[in-house]
Amino acid sequence: IIQYTRFGTIGIALIQGFGIAVGLEQMNQGAFVLNAGWGFRLMTVITLTAGTGFLMWLGEQITERGIGNGISLIIFAGIVARLPAAVAQTYNLYEIGQLNAFLLIALALLMVGVVAAIVFLESGRRKIPVQYAKRVIGRRVYGGQSTHIPLKINTAGVIPPIFASSIIAFPATIAGFFETPWVKSIGAQLAPGSLLYTLMYVGLIIFFCFFYTAVVLNPVDMADNMKKYGGFIPGIRPGQRTSDYIYNVLTKITFAGAIYLAIVCVIPEFLIYKLNVPFYFGGTSLLIVIGVGLDTAQQIESHMLMRNYEGFLGKGMAPLRGRSG
Repeated sequence: IIQYTRFGTIGIALIQGFGIAVGLEQMNQGAFVLNAGWGFRLMTVITLTAGTGFLMWLGEQITERGIGNGISLIIFAGIVARLPAAVAQTYNLYEIGQLNAFLLIALALLMVGVVAAIVFLESGRRKIPVQYAKRVIGRRVYGGQSTHIPLKINTAGVIPPIFASSIIAFPATIAGFFETPWVKSIGAQLAPGSLLYTLMYVGLIIFFCFFYTAVVLNPVDMADNMKKYGGFIPGIRPGQRTSDYIYNVLTKITFAGAIYLAIVCVIPEFLIYKLNVPFYFGGTSLLIVIGVGLDTAQQIESHMLMRNYEGFLGKGMAPLRGRSG
């Protein structure tokens, strides 16, 4: 899987490098590129592909020798590095009078509320209780414990917004290569900020939320595994009834998670194109920053807990070793 991911990333970098080179050559009738042609395109493709490969290698080194996912931490750092410039730009607009104090306070409260909501929903779980029956084998009793199945509200993470934006951006990018009026009008309707773009974006996010959840979680397999090991949901018969119950619960929380993702991803469209906010807030960037922050904090906490346990066991075992010696 890792090898396929690497090849896929390199392939995307090759395609994007060629598209960027062609777009730069056509921008402002070639005013940005002095020596257009296949030499410039090849240099652009090699540069972007080499940079992508280096970032992948660096991310793998961080994953092996650091804490958390290396690629996610690199993306996290790139997003957070733009925050000071955005804050300074907003303050400059406030000084020259383009943003009033009321809008600035309302924007700050909205940002705090959105971040708190994302943290709450990303940490949310729907716990389905599971009871395991007791089994007597010889003189020993096995099972009998109670546990639960944690189902995340947002199982898909940031995959649906990324897929949705990529699919919508592809025809808009292709339309930019043509000079036909009706093709240009289609590309303009698919541009960010338009009504058609927003409706398609929301619809694709909801679709990919259900699609990704259906691929990752299979209620039939979950019910069969519970039945195999003697587990059951209290009040629900094992087998088909259990799979139907899990499917209904999963559908409800997936729908809620899809609506939540759609709202978070539409917030930048409203702020930038309706309120003229000078920076990008919301969408996949905010989800990545909060998700990576939560995962990194949990891993740091688990490492510290393991270290404390090792220190406690080491201190407790030292006198015993001394006595036995």
